[in-house]
Amino acid sequence: MIVSYILLGFLAFVHFKNAASELPPINMDSLGNLSSFKDKLVSSCRACRDLASSFLKAVDETTRQSFAGGDADWEREKLGAYENSELRFIEIQEKLCSDVTSGKDQCYNLAELHEEVLEDWFYEKRAQNLDLFKYLCIDELKFCCPNNTYGPNCIPCPGGIEKPCGGHGKCMNGGTREQPGNCICDTGYIGMLCDECKRGFYQDKSSSTFSCEMCDKACKDHCRGPGPRNCEVCSDGYYFNEDEGCISEIDLNSSKAAEDLLNDTEIELDGQIDDVMATATQSEHSEL
Repeated sequence: MIVSYILLGFLAFVHFKNAASELPPINMDSLGNLSSFKDKLVSSCRACRDLASSFLKAVDETTRQSFAGGDADWEREKLGAYENSELRFIEIQEKLCSDVTSGKDQCYNLAELHEEVLEDWFYEKRAQNLDLFKYLCIDELKFCCPNNTYGPNCIPCPGGIEKPCGGHGKCMNGGTREQPGNCICDTGYIGMLCDECKRGFYQDKSSSTFSCEMCDKACKDHCRGPGPRNCEVCSDGYYFNEDEGCISEIDLNSSKAAEDLLNDTEIELDGQIDDVMATATQSEHSEL
C-alpha cells in the first residue's frame, strides 16, 4: 500500500512538471517595477489636507449653473434642491481622491472612515462658510495644526507664530501634530532661532533688519564684512594686498605690472626733467 502511494505521488509530480514546462515563460519586464504599484505613504496631515482639497474640487465640479429649458422659476427650484441634495453628495464621493497622486489609498480610507464628518460639513457647516480643512483636519480629526504651530497640542514654533525662526527659516513639522518643531534655517543662517550668520557669511550692518550675506569669493571660510578687504584669510589663488585686500594672482600680476610701469614712467620723467634743467643751465651760462 505504501509503495502504491509513493508511486502515485511520483507520477503526479512528473505530470505537474511536464505541464509546467509547456507554459510560456513569464516576461518579467512586462511586469514593470513592482515598487511603482505601491502607493507612497504620506503623513496623516498631508492625507487629510489632500482629502479636503479633493472634496472642495469635487464640490466645485458639481456646481450646476442651469438646467436645460427656459423656465427660470423651475430652474431655481431644481438648482436649490440639488445644491444640498444627497445626489450631489454621492456625485462628490465618486470624484473623491481621483486627483490625488501620493497617498491615494490613505485618501480613500479617510473618506470612508470619516464620511459622517464630511456629510456634516456638506449639509451644515458649508452654509456657515466654515473652512473645510480647518474643520476636518484641525478641529475634528486633529491630524493637523494651524500654521506655524506643531505637536500634539499645536504649540507655537520657535520664534513665535507671527515670525517663526526669525523669518530666516521654517519650522520642522509646522502645521502638523508631529514633533520636533526645530527651525530649519535658510542658507547662511544658523542657531536655534536662525539668528546667527553661518561661517562664510557676514551680518549686513547696513540692513535695517538682521541679514546675513555671503562673503566675497576672495575670502576663505569667513569674513568681517563685504568685499575682499574684510577677508580673515585669502582663498586659494588669492594674495593679500594692503590696499586692496585679497586679490587674485592675475590681479596681483596686473597690479605689479602697473606699479612697474608707473616706476618706469617716473624714472623716465625724472630723466627728462634733469635734461631740461641741464639745458636751461647751459643756456644761462652761454648768455653770461
